[in-house]
Amino acid sequence: MTTENGTRSTSSALKQDSQTLVRSCAALLARRDFTACRELSHQISRSDHNISVQLDQILIIVDVLAAAEHRISDTHLDWYSILRLSRADATNRDLVRQRFKALMYLLDPNKNKFPYADDALMLVREGWFVISDPASRAKFDREIENYKKAAAAVRPCSTAPNKGGAMSSFWTMCPYCWYLHEYERKYEDCTIRCGNCRKTFHGVAVKPPTPDMVVEGKEQYYCYQVSLPLRYDIGEGQNNNGRKRMRIKTVAKRVRMKRFIEANGDSEPDEEKEDGA
Repeated sequence: MTTENGTRSTSSALKQDSQTLVRSCAALLARRDFTACRELSHQISRSDHNISVQLDQILIIVDVLAAAEHRISDTHLDWYSILRLSRADATNRDLVRQRFKALMYLLDPNKNKFPYADDALMLVREGWFVISDPASRAKFDREIENYKKAAAAVRPCSTAPNKGGAMSSFWTMCPYCWYLHEYERKYEDCTIRCGNCRKTFHGVAVKPPTPDMVVEGKEQYYCYQVSLPLRYDIGEGQNNNGRKRMRIKTVAKRVRMKRFIEANGDSEPDEEKEDGA
């Protein structure tokens, strides 16, 4: 009798310790510390079924959000990684559906109450809409292939390693006129004079321009794109609530293209396009 009570007490203590560790995993997940959360979850005993289910729920959130952070480009998520599929597996519709159902089961909002479960669920659904439809998947694959080709063709000098294995150049931005510049790596963290506005600034390395920013066939890049919505009265009549009838319409759309500035070169005027609504 004493032995049986001791066994129950030990089992209860182990379950309590595991539950405490699960709460620690949830706290790490809430801070989006995916690496630490995954490592801790693998150290927790799965002897209890409820603990095992909770760990699976946490890990699936970690896997989906971590996959979403590793984008293929600034505008493309890796839907294959989010759905835990290879590109070859995506042609098997039954496998895709099976994987989607398994993810949806673990991310069921009525059961999974851990942080960011809703975000992970939304990503899985979006991935399903893209990968499950042959036309959408083919379009996604083409965009990725085009991006990779453009990335390999755009300004290869900025990605060429020198003899020491480091990058031979770096990108920086003037904080006064917002022009991007490319300099040799030896000038990083030095005081640099902008080739456009001629002001000096600290040459801090920034992220290089992506292929979708570069104007095809020109040494230019898109600086910004903005729409200006205006709200105006469309008549003297009133709606059922006694309020004036208003309409919101985009009246301007501007895309400014800036030229790449050479280290000691002179700049040319910006080009700006404006489309009226």
